[in-house]
Amino acid sequence: MPRPSITPEKRAKMRATIREAVVRLSLRLEIAPGDTQAWDAITIRDVAEEAGISVGTFYKYYKDRSELAQSLWAEPVAELRQTMQADIDAAADPVAKVESLLGNYAGFATENRRLFRRAFMFVRPEGASKPELQKLEQETFFSNLVAAFEEGQGSGVFKPFDPPEMAQVFWAALHGSLVLPDNLDRYDFDPPEQLSRVMITHLMAMIRA
Repeated sequence: MPRPSITPEKRAKMRATIREAVVRLSLRLEIAPGDTQAWDAITIRDVAEEAGISVGTFYKYYKDRSELAQSLWAEPVAELRQTMQADIDAAADPVAKVESLLGNYAGFATENRRLFRRAFMFVRPEGASKPELQKLEQETFFSNLVAAFEEGQGSGVFKPFDPPEMAQVFWAALHGSLVLPDNLDRYDFDPPEQLSRVMITHLMAMIRA
């Protein structure tokens, strides 16, 4: 009798369960983001035991440790992009579109601090090979910002400015408000969630007509 196929819903749920097991292990072992040597010490058997599954079951959902490592940030970030797009599509006007984009980005960072550090605060070691550069327009966060800016200028609610250039400014400013309190923790910055809210308020005021 053939085995029942794994549905997309079951696949997504089990992959999430395995990712959560890795996060629990890293927290228990106090592995810092970027400590690749310590991460390498976590075996697939360790992950399977933590997730309450067999090693064989692990390999039904992940090809190897490399795919698992990439999925720790890639899949949640893909979910973030989907949420952003849904909110953009539901927004009534360009102001709401920009605010939803910035709010989702900041919310993801503050609600997923450890993941945000691994996915968005990575500093490539000196001498390490760099990936092939992608055009900013290929990132949906950036392209949606540009489109919302252009729409807002067309309807007169935003000042004249260069939309792609301003999208870079917005992204850099918001990202900075989220990482600076961690990167320069010897200074008494406001918490990232508070600082990012203030940053969004000032950014929006800067472009309103």
